[in-house]
Amino acid sequence: MVAWSFVELDDVGSTQTIAKGLAAKGAPEGTTVVAKSQSSGEGRLGRSWVSPTGGLYMSFVLRPEGISKPELIALVTAVAVVDGIKQDTGLDTAIRWPNDIMAGGKKLAGVIAEAQSYKQKITQVVVGVGVNCNAPVSNAELGKEATSLAEELGKQFEISELKHSILDSFSQLYERWRAGENMMPLWKEYVATVAKPVSIKLKTNETAFSYQAVSIDSEGSLLVTKDGKQTIVRAEDLEWLREQA
Repeated sequence: MVAWSFVELDDVGSTQTIAKGLAAKGAPEGTTVVAKSQSSGEGRLGRSWVSPTGGLYMSFVLRPEGISKPELIALVTAVAVVDGIKQDTGLDTAIRWPNDIMAGGKKLAGVIAEAQSYKQKITQVVVGVGVNCNAPVSNAELGKEATSLAEELGKQFEISELKHSILDSFSQLYERWRAGENMMPLWKEYVATVAKPVSIKLKTNETAFSYQAVSIDSEGSLLVTKDGKQTIVRAEDLEWLREQA
């Protein structure tokens, strides 16, 4: 199991930036930076994560040895967030491919995982988790696209308890993954994007296109169709995806 240790902070620029700095200085696996708010929270592809006081914002250091696909850690983390939220609050959530956590069609939480290497070997992975908890976010910068636990369930939650619930779930899943278990089937169970019409914007295209999501392959890529033609969309090529009503 992961031996967690915490660096508790008030307002920071980004927990991810701080955790990466600590990792570079040799911080052990399990080192976790937690902040009450972020002024420059990080999401996928350098996007900002709106981080007002009242949310859970944390980044933790992992040092998995001999792994070839560190991106799978993001999938394991997404499952841990879904499971941790369920255990702590009772709320059912789902994953919007590849790693957004959704509630009622709105984004509730997000996951980012960044690997760092030395001489072509992975030395550490820094994982960031952001969960909208008690702060009202429907009127914030994300407008109608985001929600929070308080807005979904009508009450405030103890952020520290949710933190431990998510980390406990992650620790168990992480150990199973490191022991060789294929976590892809479990992750697929939580992905709600399949069988839905989606809008997809790739990094290489100037415009977005509408597709029908049909399945997920063994590598975790999304299989979509348009006009009878099937296309494989890899997470690393994705700029954004939105599920259509």
